[in-house]
Amino acid sequence: MYPRTLITTILLAIHIGLLGQTYAGKLGSDWSRASERVEERREAWGEVFRSLDVDAAECEAIIFPEQLRFSRLQDGMEQAALQGLYVTGGKERANFSIGLFQMKPSFVEQVEAAWMKSPLRHEYRLYFDLKDYREQRRRRLERMQDEQWQCVYLALFVKLMDERLPALATMEGEERIRLLATAYNMSFTASLEELQAAKHRQTFHLDLFPSKSTEYYEYAGIAVEWYRNGK
Repeated sequence: MYPRTLITTILLAIHIGLLGQTYAGKLGSDWSRASERVEERREAWGEVFRSLDVDAAECEAIIFPEQLRFSRLQDGMEQAALQGLYVTGGKERANFSIGLFQMKPSFVEQVEAAWMKSPLRHEYRLYFDLKDYREQRRRRLERMQDEQWQCVYLALFVKLMDERLPALATMEGEERIRLLATAYNMSFTASLEELQAAKHRQTFHLDLFPSKSTEYYEYAGIAVEWYRNGK
């Protein structure tokens, strides 16, 4: 029999170790590859973010979890599917996530529609044709496949979130990142209360096809850790 104090000490050490485990440590090589990808592109992305007056470190953090899941092979397949289905039939026929930022046509359409209702469109002289016809969907898909345009859409998402949720616009630091990342992952139109309720949910995974052994993580937690340590 081990002394009770020894058992207590061991359990406490295990508990502290689990609490101290970071996503970077847990995800290992996936985290390292994602970090390298972001750092290689930081300067180019930053130019776009600054041109639209958004914080580059915030934007990086919002999409960092997507870098962990990004697969060039899968992305190529999904881009091809969108080319054949979204262009001809719209988001009802195909709504796959594509590009480094893993944006769906439905998300981009929402951002464009909200932007065209905002006075910000005149301030930045940036306009979109919202008519739903084949040629316009083809042009939208071309923009989605372009890395600079993905940065533009992300920047517009941040500005529109601040415009729609004034309380979010006044927040700073990690709580703001947590809510923006939750909205990006969950819903562009969610209320502040819905974002608060969902910010710690573990629904994000890295598997191509989830199974019983799939591990789930906090999307927003990963974003916050990158914002805290990776910028």
